[in-house]
Amino acid sequence: MLLSMLKKAVVQTAALFVLASAGTAYAYDVSLKPFTDVTNEDWFQNEVYSLSALGIIDGYSDLTYKPEATLTREAFIKLLMNANQVEVASASVSGVAGAPVDVEQGRWSYPFVSAAYERKWLDFMLDSQGKFHPEHAITREEVASIVGKALLDAQTAESRNHWTLQGWHDEKEKRNFADSDALNQNLLPYAYFAVNQGIMEGDQTGFHPKQALTRKEAAAIIYRVIQREVDTRELDTVGFYAINSYPAINHMPLLDQVTFGWSHLRYEAPGNAQLETATTEYRIPNGWEEVVQTANAANIQKNLMVYYGEKNLKDFLKDEPAQKAFIQSLKGVLTDARYGFTGVTIDFEGLMDATSAPDYSQFLKALKAAIPTYPLTVTVQPDYYYKGYDLKEISALADTVVLMAYDFTHNDSKLPSAPLPLVNDAVKRTLAIVPKEKLVLGISKQANQWITANGVAELYNPEIEAVEKRLVTPGVNQSMSLPYFLREISFQDDRGSHDIYYEDTASVDKKVWLAKYYGLKGISLWYMGNYTESDWALFNPK
Repeated sequence: MLLSMLKKAVVQTAALFVLASAGTAYAYDVSLKPFTDVTNEDWFQNEVYSLSALGIIDGYSDLTYKPEATLTREAFIKLLMNANQVEVASASVSGVAGAPVDVEQGRWSYPFVSAAYERKWLDFMLDSQGKFHPEHAITREEVASIVGKALLDAQTAESRNHWTLQGWHDEKEKRNFADSDALNQNLLPYAYFAVNQGIMEGDQTGFHPKQALTRKEAAAIIYRVIQREVDTRELDTVGFYAINSYPAINHMPLLDQVTFGWSHLRYEAPGNAQLETATTEYRIPNGWEEVVQTANAANIQKNLMVYYGEKNLKDFLKDEPAQKAFIQSLKGVLTDARYGFTGVTIDFEGLMDATSAPDYSQFLKALKAAIPTYPLTVTVQPDYYYKGYDLKEISALADTVVLMAYDFTHNDSKLPSAPLPLVNDAVKRTLAIVPKEKLVLGISKQANQWITANGVAELYNPEIEAVEKRLVTPGVNQSMSLPYFLREISFQDDRGSHDIYYEDTASVDKKVWLAKYYGLKGISLWYMGNYTESDWALFNPK
């Protein structure tokens, strides 16, 4: 049976940038294929694919990861520096920090080894001639000591002193590794700190200090280093209350801000534009008073979202009289005491032509000047194909920038809306221009469904409620699709074969993890009515 309330999807222009003739060949410079030697049964699967999505680890050209292969000293140092997002370019260019004598400035690993060397994390690995031997396989003892040094550096002087004098002795006694005597006695404070922090562990036979580190172990260790930092970070959570969001009204206390999708730009003739709040799905709903009262009781910020996605947007941005009329209209609603809006979110979508960028920036300047006391949020689409957004100018004008890192959907190649590697790449590209303190990662709760019959596949966007019902229906196959980090659902019926990629709770959580990794300002949830009870459980009460 076909999912109820299926919506035929319209494939956006992003398809032009996906090379589908080969089936799954993409123009995006990220890995979107799974490793052939990392399976669902592997304990390190999540770690490998998470780090691969971040671009921290790579596989091989034959699509293998080679989890049992060992790692060199220089390769591990690169992983650690990338995981900690250490800026290494200056060391590579200037060479001021220096490096071990056998790591020349032209070597690929120089900037990473140099950064670690400057921090005195590698002193114990140098031989009597000052050589690092970067190509040697790194041992578990060396990894524990490097990581331990790095983690101790982040502690207060008082904490470091306590650990080096007494703490590591307590940890050694507690762990009681069978082979503890095989550890280099000079490295014990550092190695045991890595153990204490949950980064490394032994087994029933010992710690195996002289054993070479495998690639699967490296993935687990680096992931734990990242997770330790991620666990300390908090995000602002913005919920978009739009369309059919009333069922989520009681979740407002979980938010820092609610953005009401209750208006849109109306532009039908030159010189004439206004804020429309009474027509289309972006309108002030009946019973709005209860929604506003709930937001007030939750003591959260209340933004008014203004949506526009028509082709004539570029014309509006050249129409100064229409802009002035619109801004006055918007100001009237924004300042209406009945609603108590505390900010505005401009969601003007579809600007693909770079020539529109200056016009859009100029419009935002005029808007900002008209409402100087209202924080301005601007949504932007990834810059792969939407060139009409000058991120530098927008970042300077806006208090918050929401990156809509989704809708990568492509029909022929069955590329879903928001594969994690593409979300990560979009975030990194945006962070090159927009400060992380201003950037919010937009997460869209949606599903993409392909129904194939007689060799022809059609793309639909099913309702979330229908997908949730399908998940508990007999005869449905489901798993976490990697490297996408999306729930993959498949089944057969009289309409044909069905393949669905779904933004479930686990995949939403992974995008939250990504936002925390980069230290972003927050996340936004589009739209609140689509999120399930298990999704909401991800967010702690404020």
